[in-house]
Amino acid sequence: MTGPTGHKVAVDGRLIAYDEVCPPQPQGTVLFLTGLGGTRVAWRAHLPVFGQRYRALSLDHRDSGNSDTVEDDYTTADQADDAAGLLQALEAAPAHVVGLSMGGFVALNLAVRHPALVRSLTLVATSAGGASHVPPDPAGLESLRPNFDLSPAERALTTYRLITAPGWLDANPDLAARMAANAEAQPLSPAGYARQFRSTRTHDVTGQLAQLTVPTLVLHGDADPLVRYENGQHLARSIPGARLLTYPATGHLPQLERFTDFNRDVLAFLAEH
Repeated sequence: MTGPTGHKVAVDGRLIAYDEVCPPQPQGTVLFLTGLGGTRVAWRAHLPVFGQRYRALSLDHRDSGNSDTVEDDYTTADQADDAAGLLQALEAAPAHVVGLSMGGFVALNLAVRHPALVRSLTLVATSAGGASHVPPDPAGLESLRPNFDLSPAERALTTYRLITAPGWLDANPDLAARMAANAEAQPLSPAGYARQFRSTRTHDVTGQLAQLTVPTLVLHGDADPLVRYENGQHLARSIPGARLLTYPATGHLPQLERFTDFNRDVLAFLAEH
Protein backbone atom coordinates (compact mmCIF):
# COMPACT_ATOMS: atom_id res chain seq x y z
CA MET A 1 0.00 0.00 0.00
CA THR A 2 1.49 3.32 -1.07
CA GLY A 3 1.03 6.62 0.72
CA PRO A 4 -1.56 9.26 -0.17
CA THR A 5 -1.39 10.86 -3.59
CA GLY A 6 -2.44 14.49 -4.05
CA HIS A 7 -4.95 15.64 -6.65
CA LYS A 8 -7.30 18.52 -7.42
CA VAL A 9 -10.85 18.53 -8.71
CA ALA A 10 -13.04 21.39 -9.92
CA VAL A 11 -16.09 22.05 -7.75
CA ASP A 12 -18.39 24.94 -8.65
CA GLY A 13 -15.60 26.76 -10.43
CA ARG A 14 -12.98 26.30 -7.68
CA LEU A 15 -10.23 23.74 -7.34
CA ILE A 16 -10.44 21.53 -4.25
CA ALA A 17 -7.29 19.62 -3.31
CA TYR A 18 -7.52 16.10 -1.95
CA ASP A 19 -5.44 13.07 -1.01
CA GLU A 20 -6.41 9.52 -1.88
CA VAL A 21 -5.40 5.98 -0.96
CA CYS A 22 -7.35 3.19 -2.61
CA PRO A 23 -6.99 -0.62 -2.67
CA PRO A 24 -7.69 -2.61 -5.84
CA GLN A 25 -11.21 -3.54 -4.70
CA PRO A 26 -12.47 -0.97 -2.18
CA GLN A 27 -15.35 -1.85 0.13
CA GLY A 28 -16.64 1.71 -0.09
CA THR A 29 -15.44 5.29 0.37
CA VAL A 30 -14.34 7.13 3.51
CA LEU A 31 -14.07 10.92 3.38
CA PHE A 32 -12.09 12.65 6.15
CA LEU A 33 -12.81 16.30 6.97
CA THR A 34 -10.37 18.27 9.10
CA GLY A 35 -10.89 21.03 11.63
CA LEU A 36 -10.36 24.77 11.94
CA GLY A 37 -6.93 25.85 10.74
CA GLY A 38 -6.04 22.36 9.51
CA THR A 39 -5.51 20.81 6.11
CA ARG A 40 -5.80 17.38 4.57
CA VAL A 41 -2.31 16.46 5.82
CA ALA A 42 -3.86 16.02 9.27
CA TRP A 43 -5.22 12.67 8.03
CA ARG A 44 -2.15 11.41 6.16
CA ALA A 45 -1.31 8.82 8.80
CA HIS A 46 -4.89 7.52 8.72
CA LEU A 47 -5.39 7.22 4.98
CA PRO A 48 -3.04 4.24 4.51
CA VAL A 49 -4.78 2.44 7.41
CA PHE A 50 -8.30 2.97 6.08
CA GLY A 51 -7.07 2.67 2.50
CA GLN A 52 -6.39 -1.02 3.01
CA ARG A 53 -10.15 -1.64 2.80
CA TYR A 54 -11.71 1.58 1.52
CA ARG A 55 -11.19 4.33 -0.99
CA ALA A 56 -9.87 6.82 1.57
CA LEU A 57 -10.07 10.53 0.76
CA SER A 58 -9.24 13.73 2.63
CA LEU A 59 -9.71 17.24 1.29
CA ASP A 60 -8.50 20.76 1.87
CA HIS A 61 -11.51 22.95 2.61
CA ARG A 62 -11.88 25.93 0.34
CA ASP A 63 -9.50 28.75 1.29
CA SER A 64 -6.97 26.38 2.89
CA GLY A 65 -4.07 24.11 1.97
CA ASN A 66 -3.79 23.63 -1.79
CA SER A 67 -7.43 24.42 -2.51
CA ASP A 68 -8.31 27.73 -4.12
CA THR A 69 -8.29 30.81 -1.94
CA VAL A 70 -11.52 32.80 -1.69
CA GLU A 71 -12.11 36.40 -0.67
CA ASP A 72 -15.78 36.36 0.32
CA ASP A 73 -17.10 34.91 3.55
CA TYR A 74 -18.68 31.46 3.49
CA THR A 75 -20.42 29.04 5.85
CA THR A 76 -19.96 25.45 6.95
CA ALA A 77 -22.95 24.68 4.72
CA ASP A 78 -20.97 26.04 1.77
CA GLN A 79 -18.05 23.82 2.76
CA ALA A 80 -20.47 20.87 2.89
CA ASP A 81 -21.55 21.66 -0.65
CA ASP A 82 -17.85 21.57 -1.65
CA ALA A 83 -17.53 18.11 -0.10
CA ALA A 84 -20.70 17.01 -1.91
CA GLY A 85 -19.30 18.30 -5.19
CA LEU A 86 -16.05 16.43 -4.65
CA LEU A 87 -17.85 13.15 -3.91
CA GLN A 88 -19.99 13.56 -7.01
CA ALA A 89 -17.09 14.55 -9.26
CA LEU A 90 -15.08 11.53 -8.10
CA GLU A 91 -18.10 9.19 -8.27
CA ALA A 92 -17.30 8.32 -4.65
CA ALA A 93 -20.75 8.52 -3.07
CA PRO A 94 -22.33 7.41 -0.87
CA ALA A 95 -19.39 7.82 1.51
CA HIS A 96 -18.66 7.16 5.14
CA VAL A 97 -17.89 10.68 6.38
CA VAL A 98 -15.49 11.28 9.29
CA GLY A 99 -15.45 14.87 10.53
CA LEU A 100 -13.21 16.37 13.22
CA SER A 101 -14.28 19.54 15.04
CA MET A 102 -15.12 22.06 12.27
CA GLY A 103 -14.94 19.09 9.91
CA GLY A 104 -17.76 17.62 11.99
CA PHE A 105 -19.75 20.81 11.40
CA VAL A 106 -19.22 20.26 7.69
CA ALA A 107 -20.09 16.56 7.95
CA LEU A 108 -23.36 17.34 9.74
CA ASN A 109 -24.30 19.89 7.09
CA LEU A 110 -23.41 17.38 4.39
CA ALA A 111 -25.77 14.82 5.93
CA VAL A 112 -28.53 17.42 6.28
CA ARG A 113 -28.15 18.94 2.81
CA HIS A 114 -27.07 15.88 0.78
CA PRO A 115 -28.33 12.78 2.63
CA ALA A 116 -28.07 10.52 -0.43
CA LEU A 117 -24.29 11.08 -0.50
CA VAL A 118 -23.67 9.92 3.09
CA ARG A 119 -23.52 6.26 4.12
CA SER A 120 -22.51 6.89 7.74
CA LEU A 121 -21.31 9.71 10.00
CA THR A 122 -18.42 9.62 12.45
CA LEU A 123 -18.51 12.86 14.43
CA VAL A 124 -15.24 13.49 16.26
CA ALA A 125 -14.93 16.20 18.93
CA THR A 126 -17.67 18.27 17.36
CA SER A 127 -21.01 19.98 18.00
CA ALA A 128 -24.44 20.77 16.60
CA GLY A 129 -23.78 24.46 17.24
CA GLY A 130 -26.48 26.98 17.98
CA ALA A 131 -28.01 27.49 21.40
CA SER A 132 -27.16 23.93 22.43
CA HIS A 133 -23.41 24.50 22.07
CA VAL A 134 -21.40 24.38 25.31
CA PRO A 135 -18.56 26.91 24.97
CA PRO A 136 -14.86 26.14 25.40
CA ASP A 137 -12.84 26.15 28.58
CA PRO A 138 -10.29 29.00 28.96
CA ALA A 139 -7.56 26.93 27.28
CA GLY A 140 -9.89 26.19 24.39
CA LEU A 141 -10.75 29.87 24.00
CA GLU A 142 -7.07 30.78 24.00
CA SER A 143 -6.41 28.26 21.23
CA LEU A 144 -8.87 30.13 18.99
CA ARG A 145 -6.67 33.24 19.09
CA PRO A 146 -3.50 32.07 17.30
CA ASN A 147 -0.45 34.32 17.40
CA PHE A 148 0.52 34.97 13.79
CA ASP A 149 3.77 36.58 14.92
CA LEU A 150 5.01 33.04 15.61
CA SER A 151 6.21 30.70 12.89
CA PRO A 152 3.55 28.28 11.60
CA ALA A 153 5.26 25.42 13.49
CA GLU A 154 5.45 27.33 16.77
CA ARG A 155 1.87 28.51 16.39
CA ALA A 156 0.62 24.98 15.71
CA LEU A 157 2.45 23.46 18.67
CA THR A 158 1.16 26.22 20.97
CA THR A 159 -2.38 25.43 19.85
CA TYR A 160 -1.97 21.66 20.12
CA ARG A 161 -0.57 21.98 23.62
CA LEU A 162 -3.68 23.93 24.66
CA ILE A 163 -6.25 21.54 23.22
CA THR A 164 -4.79 18.09 23.90
CA ALA A 165 -4.65 16.30 27.25
CA PRO A 166 -2.05 17.75 29.64
CA GLY A 167 1.41 16.39 28.92
CA TRP A 168 0.41 14.47 25.79
CA LEU A 169 2.31 16.61 23.29
CA ASP A 170 5.54 16.56 25.31
CA ALA A 171 5.23 12.79 25.71
CA ASN A 172 5.12 12.35 21.91
CA PRO A 173 8.02 14.39 20.53
CA ASP A 174 8.27 12.55 17.20
CA LEU A 175 4.59 13.13 16.49
CA ALA A 176 4.89 16.75 17.61
CA ALA A 177 7.73 17.24 15.13
CA ARG A 178 5.60 15.84 12.29
CA MET A 179 2.70 18.07 13.28
CA ALA A 180 5.00 21.10 13.26
CA ALA A 181 6.37 20.14 9.84
CA ASN A 182 2.83 19.78 8.46
CA ALA A 183 1.99 23.26 9.72
CA GLU A 184 5.06 24.72 8.03
CA ALA A 185 4.20 23.01 4.75
CA GLN A 186 0.68 24.39 4.50
CA PRO A 187 0.25 27.47 6.72
CA LEU A 188 -3.09 29.26 6.82
CA SER A 189 -2.92 33.03 6.37
CA PRO A 190 -4.40 35.35 9.03
CA ALA A 191 -7.14 36.38 6.60
CA GLY A 192 -7.88 32.77 5.68
CA TYR A 193 -8.05 31.75 9.31
CA ALA A 194 -10.40 34.64 10.05
CA ARG A 195 -12.76 33.64 7.23
CA GLN A 196 -12.72 30.01 8.32
CA PHE A 197 -13.33 30.97 11.94
CA ARG A 198 -16.29 33.13 10.95
CA SER A 199 -17.77 30.17 9.08
CA THR A 200 -17.95 28.25 12.35
CA ARG A 201 -19.83 31.02 14.15
CA THR A 202 -23.01 30.50 12.13
CA HIS A 203 -23.00 26.69 12.38
CA ASP A 204 -26.32 25.40 13.76
CA VAL A 205 -27.96 22.10 12.80
CA THR A 206 -29.69 21.59 16.16
CA GLY A 207 -33.13 21.69 14.57
CA GLN A 208 -32.22 19.05 11.96
CA LEU A 209 -30.61 16.39 14.19
CA ALA A 210 -33.84 14.48 14.82
CA GLN A 211 -34.35 14.14 11.06
CA LEU A 212 -31.05 12.37 10.45
CA THR A 213 -31.40 8.69 9.63
CA VAL A 214 -27.79 7.90 8.72
CA PRO A 215 -25.87 5.54 11.06
CA THR A 216 -23.85 7.77 13.39
CA LEU A 217 -20.91 7.29 15.73
CA VAL A 218 -20.12 10.18 18.09
CA LEU A 219 -16.55 9.99 19.33
CA HIS A 220 -15.37 12.44 21.98
CA GLY A 221 -12.67 12.85 24.61
CA ASP A 222 -14.02 13.67 28.05
CA ALA A 223 -11.19 16.18 28.66
CA ASP A 224 -11.74 18.23 25.49
CA PRO A 225 -11.23 21.91 26.37
CA LEU A 226 -12.26 23.29 22.97
CA VAL A 227 -15.43 21.45 21.97
CA ARG A 228 -16.54 20.27 25.37
CA TYR A 229 -17.68 16.70 25.98
CA GLU A 230 -21.24 17.87 26.65
CA ASN A 231 -21.52 18.73 22.96
CA GLY A 232 -20.82 15.14 21.99
CA GLN A 233 -23.34 13.93 24.53
CA HIS A 234 -25.95 16.24 23.03
CA LEU A 235 -25.30 14.92 19.52
CA ALA A 236 -25.61 11.32 20.67
CA ARG A 237 -28.89 12.04 22.46
CA SER A 238 -30.36 14.00 19.57
CA ILE A 239 -29.48 11.92 16.49
CA PRO A 240 -31.74 8.85 16.27
CA GLY A 241 -29.79 5.65 16.91
CA ALA A 242 -26.45 7.44 17.38
CA ARG A 243 -23.78 5.72 19.47
CA LEU A 244 -21.47 7.62 21.82
CA LEU A 245 -17.91 6.42 22.31
CA THR A 246 -16.01 8.23 25.08
CA TYR A 247 -12.23 8.33 25.37
CA PRO A 248 -11.23 9.07 28.98
CA ALA A 249 -8.52 11.66 29.75
CA THR A 250 -8.43 12.63 26.06
CA GLY A 251 -8.51 16.14 24.65
CA HIS A 252 -9.60 17.62 21.33
CA LEU A 253 -7.54 15.39 19.02
CA PRO A 254 -8.64 11.81 19.80
CA GLN A 255 -7.63 10.68 16.31
CA LEU A 256 -4.03 11.39 17.35
CA GLU A 257 -4.14 11.08 21.13
CA ARG A 258 -5.73 7.65 20.79
CA PHE A 259 -4.50 6.81 17.28
CA THR A 260 -4.66 3.00 17.49
CA ASP A 261 -7.97 2.96 19.38
CA PHE A 262 -9.47 5.49 17.00
CA ASN A 263 -8.59 3.51 13.89
CA ARG A 264 -9.82 0.24 15.41
CA ASP A 265 -13.09 1.72 16.65
CA VAL A 266 -13.97 3.64 13.51
CA LEU A 267 -13.10 0.72 11.23
CA ALA A 268 -15.32 -1.54 13.35
CA PHE A 269 -18.19 0.95 13.04
CA LEU A 270 -17.75 1.26 9.28
CA ALA A 271 -17.73 -2.52 8.91
CA GLU A 272 -21.24 -2.61 10.40
CA HIS A 273 -22.58 -0.34 7.67
